[in-house]
Amino acid sequence: MSFSTEATALPYSGIRIVHAASFQADKDGAAFFNCDLKFHQGMVQAGCHVYPFSINDRARQLTWTNSKYWGMGKANTALIKTCQNIQPDALILGHGQHITVETLEAIRDKVPGIRMGYWYIDPLWDPKPIEHLNRRAHLFDAVCCTTGGEMVQQFVRQNTAAAFIPNPVDAGVERMRAFEIQNTPHDLVYFGRDKHASHRGQFLAKLRDALPEVKCDFFGCLGERLVFGAEKDAVLARSRMGLNLSRRTDVFLYSSDRLSQLIGNGIVALIQRGAGFEELFGEDEVGFYSDFDDLVNVVRAFRKDDELRCHVARNGWKKAHGVFSSRQCSEFLLNLTFRRPEATTTPWSKHIYWHESDATRLALPANTPATSRGVVNRKAA
Repeated sequence: MSFSTEATALPYSGIRIVHAASFQADKDGAAFFNCDLKFHQGMVQAGCHVYPFSINDRARQLTWTNSKYWGMGKANTALIKTCQNIQPDALILGHGQHITVETLEAIRDKVPGIRMGYWYIDPLWDPKPIEHLNRRAHLFDAVCCTTGGEMVQQFVRQNTAAAFIPNPVDAGVERMRAFEIQNTPHDLVYFGRDKHASHRGQFLAKLRDALPEVKCDFFGCLGERLVFGAEKDAVLARSRMGLNLSRRTDVFLYSSDRLSQLIGNGIVALIQRGAGFEELFGEDEVGFYSDFDDLVNVVRAFRKDDELRCHVARNGWKKAHGVFSSRQCSEFLLNLTFRRPEATTTPWSKHIYWHESDATRLALPANTPATSRGVVNRKAA
């Protein structure tokens, strides 16, 4: 029996996806803003039927110890069985470092023609945490990371494209409009940890001392507790500026999802120059700064001029929701995974990297059914 999808204009209508990631059900909703859920929502918005496979939660369910480590072998088996039952057009894997090469090969064997895409949002500069990705990169059609340049280019293999992808913004998650609030109790906020990052704590302490007139709240640092869930939402709704301070500021296009949470909620995001974000945002959309002294001046300027603050925050909010939405980021991942030429239409498409022998690239027409696309011998590749 066949079903018609002609009545809908959604680009991925009729496509079935198994999305294996860590949906963090064990946190009881406190991490509802995580990227796993945003990519999931984005694929649904694009018209896919998306089956969620929560890797860690499934592992806990499958062992009496409630340990994800003891249950991970069974979770791998369950993922294979899930793909057998659903016969998806694509498996999208988010992180999932415990999903083995053997599991992915078994899925390719049992679901002929399946496409595999991968997204990753953690830093790439430490080689040990990404060993799992280098081991498995050849099995994916596309590897997308929230880092650009040479660090993401290392995952290129024959038949595997690697690309930068922004941290997604979702209107149902980043739903605050802080630029509409005039009397905000928080001038400058930061969300992160200074544990195992003493330089970060030192920087924030120095900044707070340099700005005695500014109400600074550095959640998770300098003895302040982290906030989650609706409590974090309430802070975001009543903040003027947010510092996007990553562990390193010299890595091309890297940022945690802190950036999407700040800009997406209508807060002026303060970003240090030099990491390439000038390619994605204009001077009237975020607060760029060059060094510590410049940051102090930028904070004072936005605090003094609320009209300027609202103007820049609104522009950044429009850009984030208009260009870096969950749906657009997810469609980019799917377009690259399925080799649809639409992948080249995004503002960050110049950061797609190919193997020199990959002749097909984006040559397949957009309307080619997923199940008729050629099967690649991944073991040979």
